[in-house]
Amino acid sequence: MTEGHIAGLGAAILGTIGTVILFFASHALQPFEGGIHGSEEVNKHNEEVKIRNTSRIRFQRIGLEFLCGSFSIQAVAVFL
Repeated sequence: MTEGHIAGLGAAILGTIGTVILFFASHALQPFEGGIHGSEEVNKHNEEVKIRNTSRIRFQRIGLEFLCGSFSIQAVAVFL
């Protein structure tokens, strides 16, 4: 295999991984409840929602970074 084939294969693998991560983390962010002022239970629930939303955002960023890496490697493979 040539360097171009290896780079293309690596780009395909990174793209697949990024697509799978984005597929499983592509849920819309969950809204907060209770407006600005809520009871203790609402505030506790909003903290849990904030943690879940932060996790979703992190996975979305990771998946997008994999896809961008895949595009970059593919661009290099075109010129090899």
